[in-house]
Amino acid sequence: MRGSPVRFLAGVLLGLLALGGSGLAAAAAKQATKQAAADGFRIDTVSAPRRGGDNRFPIVAGGSEVARAINLFLHSIELQTQPGGDSSAAFAALPRTTLGIDYQVVGNSARLLSLRIERLEAGRLRHPRSVGWTFDAGNGRPVAIGALFSPEGYGRLRQRVATQRVQRVRNLQQTLGQDADDENTTAETLAIYDDCLDRIRGDTLTDDQLFIGADRIALEHGDCAAPDYLDYDVLRPLRVEIPFTELASDLNDYGRCLLLGTGRAPCPATVGEGPQPGSYAGTIGKRPVTVVFERKYDGDRISGSFVLDRRYHRLEGRSQRDGKAKLYETGASSDELLCEFTLFGKPGGRIEGTWRSLADNQLQPLVLKPLR
Repeated sequence: MRGSPVRFLAGVLLGLLALGGSGLAAAAAKQATKQAAADGFRIDTVSAPRRGGDNRFPIVAGGSEVARAINLFLHSIELQTQPGGDSSAAFAALPRTTLGIDYQVVGNSARLLSLRIERLEAGRLRHPRSVGWTFDAGNGRPVAIGALFSPEGYGRLRQRVATQRVQRVRNLQQTLGQDADDENTTAETLAIYDDCLDRIRGDTLTDDQLFIGADRIALEHGDCAAPDYLDYDVLRPLRVEIPFTELASDLNDYGRCLLLGTGRAPCPATVGEGPQPGSYAGTIGKRPVTVVFERKYDGDRISGSFVLDRRYHRLEGRSQRDGKAKLYETGASSDELLCEFTLFGKPGGRIEGTWRSLADNQLQPLVLKPLR
């Protein structure tokens, strides 16, 4: 190879930016400055030194239940710990492969808070991994992209996003075909996007990262390349931005309330049966417990975590019928089950059920209420 893929493809990208994908990073930075801070949350920062800089993480200030719900959710998922304590303890549970963590406030208004959490990981030093979290400011629950759209509108959104991404890939392919100064780099890049096109066309958006700014949404696709080939994945993260005004006819009532400000806040969200993504507090027997349900996958799979007796535990499980769910804490291997949660959804989002230790078959009642 006569030159690095980064240097070679930099010129290609400059040409592509003129073809319609221009200024995405600059637009994102500009959008981050348009925060309605007066109406939104005050965001503080917990930080601690690390090699080459500082670890930084957001803290929603104030003692409200909504602030507590957001902080608990973010800390449980991204830091695998509880909010509170000193700054060095906040980052103590980060994996050794995580070399740094930082954040950006993307949107902050009276109706929603949108954040980017960025991780610098070993093996990806030039390619940080970003995750987007958006929260309803009325109840502190995470907002999924599908919750904002009507079924028909979501279908149109998928088609629109796929069309823009495919066009950007086609533009890249045409440009590389005209300028093959470095044949090895060109071949690697073309192979990556040839393999990725079908995934782009069929993307359901459920794994895309969602960011909501002052006047538009942005969706970022996952990597097209394997970690060792990210230098050739020059279009990552295949970001698509759409102004709110162009989405109005595709949004449902909740989406119009949250994004366009129609109706009175808090926005009335539709709550499904059983455990929903968000933060909960309650008791196992007489012991206090906090539980975070993270995401739902494939319709019925749920991931989460809980803190009991000041210890952090991971959870995996599935929803069943009529709002029932079973989740398990696993040990060193996924086959080693330590405890079982049997959960039943109740009116108002409350959850009741049982917690069972599989080591001694100890069974205790469990009650959880959503923080909001």
